[in-house]
Amino acid sequence: MFAWLKKIVTRSRPTAAPIQGTRVPPADDLRQTLQVATVWQVVDRFLTQNPAPTPFGVHALVDAGAANLLDPSELVQVCEKIQEHGYQYPINPTLIQELNQSELLEFLRWHGQNEVEREYYANEMTLRELIQRFQADR
Repeated sequence: MFAWLKKIVTRSRPTAAPIQGTRVPPADDLRQTLQVATVWQVVDRFLTQNPAPTPFGVHALVDAGAANLLDPSELVQVCEKIQEHGYQYPINPTLIQELNQSELLEFLRWHGQNEVEREYYANEMTLRELIQRFQADR
């Protein structure tokens, strides 16, 4: 459903210079146009939607809009800010161990697109199966 957004967001830089006379929008304008989330928006939604710590951190991150962040480093900032509020780090340690930082943001996007069930987070075996599905779909 968000494949067009993924293409836009994952592009690192334009390959050609902009045509003369066209205006390249600042990052804030680009965020508004694409409905891309900011770190503080995601943190606020996460904390508002989860007034108590949740064992389903990845689901809560996706529900809070973390998949709409522009950069993997923003995801790390979101997780750190959530942890600063007394919550457990929202990304499962197995995911952190198996996927690098840039893959984690891609995983959240994939997770949201595929509406992954909470049962996949029941134990490490099912979580590893989920990671293999993600890697096979890329």
